[in-house]
Amino acid sequence: MIDDKVVDLDITEIEPGTVASLVWQVEVQEITSFAELSGDRNPLHVDGEYARSVGYQGEVAHGMLLGAKFSGLFGMRLPGKRCLLLEQNLSYPNPVYAGDQIALKVEVRDVHSELGIVELKATAERLSDSGKPGPQVARGKVICKILS
Repeated sequence: MIDDKVVDLDITEIEPGTVASLVWQVEVQEITSFAELSGDRNPLHVDGEYARSVGYQGEVAHGMLLGAKFSGLFGMRLPGKRCLLLEQNLSYPNPVYAGDQIALKVEVRDVHSELGIVELKATAERLSDSGKPGPQVARGKVICKILS
């Protein structure tokens, strides 16, 4: 997933169209740990039998867990070390389950150098067993301040 090497970009090095991505293999333990950390132990997230009884394939990963994976992508790769996350607006059109492979991508949409602000588009798709993009599971907009 995300390694420990953090990218260090100055705002002058960030341009519209720049992309960073990663693939995340969703693990049951991550969902369980996030439920404990957040206090959100809603049975949709922690009880597969309940989740299936209301029409899902199993335990549904928290949307904010996916948001946290995006945070790692912003803070480590793009914009990287100097990123201070100001706003993260995500929607979740499809569920994420343990065992899914999720391709997360961020793309620089706009750079406001005079303000030290970068706007990014964030998307995430479930990958098929063959690695082809499938349903979108998250999309949104992110605003970061780039520290000098």
